[in-house]
Amino acid sequence: MLMAGTLLGVSQLYLTVPLLPDIATRHQVSQTTAALVGTGFGAAYAAGNLIFPTLSDRFDPRLLMAAGLVGCALAAMVCGWSDTFAVLVAARVAQGLAAAALPPVALTAVGILLPPQDRAAGIAGVSSCFFLGGIVGQGYALGMERSLGWSALFTWLTLPLAICAAALWLLPAPPAAGRGPAQGLIGLLARFGTLLRRPPLLATYLCALAPLLTFVALYSALNEVAAARFGIDEPAAQLALRLPGLPGIALGAAAGVLITRAGPYRTGGIAFLVSASGMIAMALAGSLGMLLAGSAVYVAGLAVAVPSVIAAVGMASGDARGVGIAGYTFLIGLGGAAAPPLAAALGGASFTTLMIVLASALVLSAISIGLGPRATVQQRPGGLPLRERDAEQRVDAVGHQRGR
Repeated sequence: MLMAGTLLGVSQLYLTVPLLPDIATRHQVSQTTAALVGTGFGAAYAAGNLIFPTLSDRFDPRLLMAAGLVGCALAAMVCGWSDTFAVLVAARVAQGLAAAALPPVALTAVGILLPPQDRAAGIAGVSSCFFLGGIVGQGYALGMERSLGWSALFTWLTLPLAICAAALWLLPAPPAAGRGPAQGLIGLLARFGTLLRRPPLLATYLCALAPLLTFVALYSALNEVAAARFGIDEPAAQLALRLPGLPGIALGAAAGVLITRAGPYRTGGIAFLVSASGMIAMALAGSLGMLLAGSAVYVAGLAVAVPSVIAAVGMASGDARGVGIAGYTFLIGLGGAAAPPLAAALGGASFTTLMIVLASALVLSAISIGLGPRATVQQRPGGLPLRERDAEQRVDAVGHQRGR
C-alpha cells in the first residue's frame, strides 16, 4: 500500500513532462514559459517535503498520506477544467504540495511498520516508485491526452487517487512511540542545521539533486529528439521509448540486497557511474537501438543509486533520521523543479549537450558518495546498520552492568 500510494503521488509530477509542446500551443506561450507547470509543481513538492515530516510527528501518517492523495485528486480536477495558463500553473503548484505528503511520510512509515531486517527492502521498494511513477505518469498522459482529451487526462485520475486514499487505512496504526517527539517547522530547521555539521550527511546530500534533475530533464527532451532524429511522433511510439526503463526499475526494487551486502556507499557510487555511462551512450547514440539501450542502463543505475543514498542519509542522520530524510526529499524536489527549465534551455542547443551536462552531475554524485566521508555505525547481527540512538542505549546498559 505504501508503494501504491507513493506511485500515484509521484506520477503526478510526470503528467505534463511529455505534454509541454502541447501546453505551449494550447495556451500560446513559449516552451520555456510552458515549463513553469513542471517548475511550479517541483518547487511546491520540495517545500512540502519539509512541511509534512513535521506534521507526521503530530498526526497519523495514514491520515497525511490519504489527505495528500485527496488533495492531488482535487487539484487534478482543477487542471482538467482550467482554461487559462495561470490557473493551470496554480493548480499544479497545489498538486505538487499535496503530492509531497507521500514519499517522505511513506519512507518514515517503512521505518515504523517494518521490522529492522526488512527495512532496506522496504526503502528500495518505495523508492523504486519514484521512477516507476515517471513511466506510469508519462504513459498515462500520452495515451489519455491524445485519445480522450485534456480534461479527461486529469479528471479520470480522481477515481484511483480516491480509492488508494481510502485503502491506506488498511495499514496498521503506527505506535505513538515510533513517531518521536512532536516538533514544529522551526524546530525541524534548527535540528536540520545541526545535522548539516556532519560531513557524511553533506556528502550524501550532494547526491540528492541529480536523480530527479536528470530523470525529468531526459524525458522532457526525449520526445523532441526522437521526432527530430528518428521521425517518432506517434503517442504509442513515444510511450514505447520509455519502456526500456522498466527492467532497471525492477532491479532497483531489489536493491536492498545489494545495499545490505556491499553497503550503501560502494553500491551508490558504482550505481551512479553506471547511470552516467548510460546517459553518455544516449548522447552519442547514432541509432534508435543505442538510444534505448542507453536509457535502460541509465534508469537501472539510477534505480539502485537512489535507495543507496537514502540508506546512507539514514546512517548519517542517526537518531534524527526523519529530519535527515526530510532534507533529502526537499533536495530531490528542487532537482525536479530545476529540470524543465534546464531541458528547455539546453535541449534547444543540442540533445548531446544536455546529456553530457546531466552525466556530469551523475559522475559528481558518484564521487561524493563513493569517495566522500562515511558514517560509522554499529552493525546488527544480521548485517543491518544499528541506529546511533540504539547504540548509545546499548553502551549505557553495558556501563550500568559494569558499574553494578
